[in-house]
Amino acid sequence: SLLCGLSVFFVSNALFGKKGGDTPPMADTTVELTDENVQILYKYVTFGTRGTRNDKFLKEQNVTLDSFSNQERFYYALQFAQPEDFANTGRLNEKNQKIYNISSTKVNTYMQRYFGNKVTYSTNSVITYPFSFRINKMNVGTLSYTVESDGYDTVFTELQEDIESDNIVEPYYTELVNATRKADGSMELAEKVIYTEVHKENDLLTINIYKDYQRTMLLETRQNLTKEQLDANPVKIDDYKDKAATVIYTFKLNGQNYYFDNSKITN
Repeated sequence: SLLCGLSVFFVSNALFGKKGGDTPPMADTTVELTDENVQILYKYVTFGTRGTRNDKFLKEQNVTLDSFSNQERFYYALQFAQPEDFANTGRLNEKNQKIYNISSTKVNTYMQRYFGNKVTYSTNSVITYPFSFRINKMNVGTLSYTVESDGYDTVFTELQEDIESDNIVEPYYTELVNATRKADGSMELAEKVIYTEVHKENDLLTINIYKDYQRTMLLETRQNLTKEQLDANPVKIDDYKDKAATVIYTFKLNGQNYYFDNSKITN
């Protein structure tokens, strides 16, 4: 009887027991802000041409792929472009300017790198873009799709330098505060943000600090400041982190690579 009972136990356990190879479910894990992936992904959403961050993610409550216009899709995707992507066609336009070409394959690669493989976009619009590099001493290129080359003929027409801010107070202040690798493999970044409004009268400054882009949720007002007083005690997001709004960015995996999926502002 004992032998029979043991036999039944081992057979049942083999059929219905927990498999030794089962992988336990993953849990959310905190990632260091200095992590290379975190730094790369944060640059995706803080990107801006001419050295100035685009404020799309700071002013729109919820952002998904559908929130981007065709121009904006090119704006964010072309941040990955490199000088070697543009081949000299040997042709000149009517103004005797050299025509270069970036392949549609390369542009599509950059689109999917930022937005994932479900991204769609129109090739009909002309894109004018200030690149971070120069070709023929120019960095502003005008891109037009041509069927014959299955790519974008590009002419570099002017040089634009980065814009140096001369604001006494910036319109917003931000700081990356947290990064989390979610159980499903996605990456989530959290950024704190405050918004400002400046009034000047008789060389004295009044600074309103808000929690929202629309400037309706006032956090503090600093009145009758001289520029010297402001220089000595500038606006810092560290002073408002507990009350500041939070922008949550979510990046999902396409194979081994992360792409932007959505962002939302929480209060």
